[in-house]
Amino acid sequence: MPYYSRNRNDNQLSVRAGYSGGKLYHYNGDGNNFVQNIYTGIMPFTHMVGQREKYPVKVEPASPQKERLLASGISNRSYPTFLADALYDFVRTTSHSLFMYGVTLFEVVYEKDTAGNITSFHFEYLDEKYLFRFFGNYYQIIPWWVAQKSHVRVQIAKIPIEKILRIDFPKELGGKRRLQKMLKRLWELSKEIIPKFQMDAMGQNSNIGFNFEDYKRGRYLEAASTTSRFGWNQGQTSTNYITEYYWFLRYIREVKAQTIVRDTIISRLNDFLNGSLLNLGTRVSIENLPTLAKIEEQEKLMKEGNMKFIDVYNNLKI
Repeated sequence: MPYYSRNRNDNQLSVRAGYSGGKLYHYNGDGNNFVQNIYTGIMPFTHMVGQREKYPVKVEPASPQKERLLASGISNRSYPTFLADALYDFVRTTSHSLFMYGVTLFEVVYEKDTAGNITSFHFEYLDEKYLFRFFGNYYQIIPWWVAQKSHVRVQIAKIPIEKILRIDFPKELGGKRRLQKMLKRLWELSKEIIPKFQMDAMGQNSNIGFNFEDYKRGRYLEAASTTSRFGWNQGQTSTNYITEYYWFLRYIREVKAQTIVRDTIISRLNDFLNGSLLNLGTRVSIENLPTLAKIEEQEKLMKEGNMKFIDVYNNLKI
């Protein structure tokens, strides 16, 4: 889960509980490798010198007071931080959750002054497993077995919809259903390093003509086909099984997928910050990151033979 509770506030309606159960394909084999490879490259790392300056965060309209409020509210750190660090962290951890579950939900917890102005806020991560939407509200159900394990009482918590920040996996990338189907297939492909029939043959000292290199190649190509929408190159820089051109074309697709997810998260965050509840009257953005227009331009130049492969890579690399 991407975010953890701060000290409980009277304004908080959700309950922190530990859920488990169900098939989590992203935790196993190639499903896990896919999630880790894709989400870790979605944002710059501020511990690297110059990254914060190269990709500055912009607040419109400019306001140092709003910037401090946003940095404190968006951050999951227990100490003051720059807005850039807070936003980078939020996008990266939220994208991690999106690639695992296909949806991410938060409850906003806030405080107001006597004039009704927001003085502080933060986000509480919500597990969707026992969270249901019914008309204008969400309901968090805490069954007895979860309550017992989490040391909370059995209950149904009603949370008004305006308190919920919901971010869905982009439909342009297939949405939640196709994402989960893809993760399941990756899990199936990586269940066995050597197939059982070959292990059985080896146990009987029998040569059935099994070629491990052919098997490995077939599994790689099946995983490549399964993840073609995302351009995942399976963490490999070599082109043993595909052409150099196709490797770089898949790299472009990966950057495009990361950009779509990143833009979706920031757009939904901005909509929520300016919604009826917080109504902060400000928007955040990150400058100099690859845009969809730039990615499509680089792809066009490469296809026309007017751009070296390595130049495309460097122009889109964060």
